[in-house]
Amino acid sequence: MRPPSRGCAGAARSAAAHDAASAALIAQLRLPITSEQTALQARRADALRRLLRGLDAPTARRLAARLDDRADTLATFFDCELSTPLRAELRALLVRPPEPAAAPPPVPTAPRTPWPGPVPGPGPGPGPGPWIPGVPPPVPPRAPDPPPRRPYPPPRDIFDFPRLPGPGISVTDLLARARQVLDLALAAGVTGAAVAALGAAINGATQLAGLIGGSGIGTALVFDPVTGKLSMAPFPAGTDPHYLTLRARATALQRPEWGQLEQRLREVVRFEDVVRERARDARGRWQKPQPGDKPPGAPFEDLVCDRVRRAFPYSARSVHVRAFVVRGQPSGGMGSRVIIDCVGSLRPDRGLRLFEAKSGGSLRRHQVFEYPRLERNGGIVVSDRGPYRAGQRIPVGTPVTIVTPANIDLVLPP
Repeated sequence: MRPPSRGCAGAARSAAAHDAASAALIAQLRLPITSEQTALQARRADALRRLLRGLDAPTARRLAARLDDRADTLATFFDCELSTPLRAELRALLVRPPEPAAAPPPVPTAPRTPWPGPVPGPGPGPGPGPWIPGVPPPVPPRAPDPPPRRPYPPPRDIFDFPRLPGPGISVTDLLARARQVLDLALAAGVTGAAVAALGAAINGATQLAGLIGGSGIGTALVFDPVTGKLSMAPFPAGTDPHYLTLRARATALQRPEWGQLEQRLREVVRFEDVVRERARDARGRWQKPQPGDKPPGAPFEDLVCDRVRRAFPYSARSVHVRAFVVRGQPSGGMGSRVIIDCVGSLRPDRGLRLFEAKSGGSLRRHQVFEYPRLERNGGIVVSDRGPYRAGQRIPVGTPVTIVTPANIDLVLPP
């Protein structure tokens, strides 16, 4: 659950109901449930599903329109209080088939002139009947165009598989990576209590993950090493929703193995060989990478982008941009391509906030020139990434915020 910001608190106070269904929704959202109360979260999710499934089509469409309106405080309150997988599932329950279109009137056709002579055999004309020369065949009525599909905002890309361990990593990927590091350590002849403890933690976590959900649950469990919390990721498309509701949500959260698996995963990520950043020498230069090393600055970048993801409805990582050479004029040429670590916004097409994570060191050669030019002249997104599309303009005056360990809590509160 994303921590409420000032905007979330204001939306919680000002969200108003327009009918009984929206009043019941607001009452459920205002329940004082914290992120640690997983059983209460599961019960509230079941109550919301029952509420939305029981709505008639007009009521469901009115409520869906409010939840899709980013200017509506009820939509903001809804997004702040519920997790992304649950919001997507509840919005899908509000989708109703469109009203059937009225049948078009029949197209009048010219009467056929009877043939004065004998009826000829089958000719090249359409249909099973005889072909009458000089009389065009009737034109069948044109089928009505299907009603346009209702546009929905793109789902947030909150789970990026596969990748190295970090905030929001799949339990399956985390255990596979830890097993790979353990095998490399044993092959190199490394022994000791730490290696033995790592192997025991991996085996225990693997068994508990199978006990919680069965054979296919591994792809739906997500562990956050920063907070030490275990959660559910969206299931693959086509999964039976009863399996998702009954087995994954209700059964798993009530089993004692859930807390035991969280503890085993904390033991796995505690070892430096699993989440260690590449080391530096006394002069600050990167040393030769060792098994289990993460790329330079990757752990801090994961932390910054995770906070951006929780602070903004739309976000993406590693967005490629170019700055304009002339202020606001793409025809005047563009600078070098640079990669923004984390981008967040309240809307997918405007209001972009750009963040560069720096755990140490200074800006690279292109960044020193291109970041000030981007703020001074504006720029453009040059590749599709998450909700942002190639060709999207970055307006003049959009700065690139440098986030360091010293100012991360001021720029992006936890």
